[in-house]
Amino acid sequence: MPTFEDEVALWGDASPMATIERMTTYGVQEVVVKNGPSGALVYADGQVIEVPVERQVLPVDTTGAGDSFNAGYLAARLQGASAADAALAGHRLAGTVIMHRGALIPRATPDGMRMN
Repeated sequence: MPTFEDEVALWGDASPMATIERMTTYGVQEVVVKNGPSGALVYADGQVIEVPVERQVLPVDTTGAGDSFNAGYLAARLQGASAADAALAGHRLAGTVIMHRGALIPRATPDGMRMN
């Protein structure tokens, strides 16, 4: 689950599709190229699918966005979701995380207070 910006810096990939093509030449069967607010390009089951983010948000802090996407994607896939639905789950989780400072979403305590 590479981030396209990193692949450009490391390998000079011209597009998310170029990242997928490069990785699949090594036998990788499922590739998700994250591309920030531009969504993700997913290769799974021999198909390439563009999965846009559902809504654009103005991030507070992007710390943990990529890891959050990965967690949402993997959790959904492990529960039997399609690659496209898993990418949507990843977008949703990352979109929530970037609306808070740091990589953790504050959680409410039983008394209604918020804590990290």
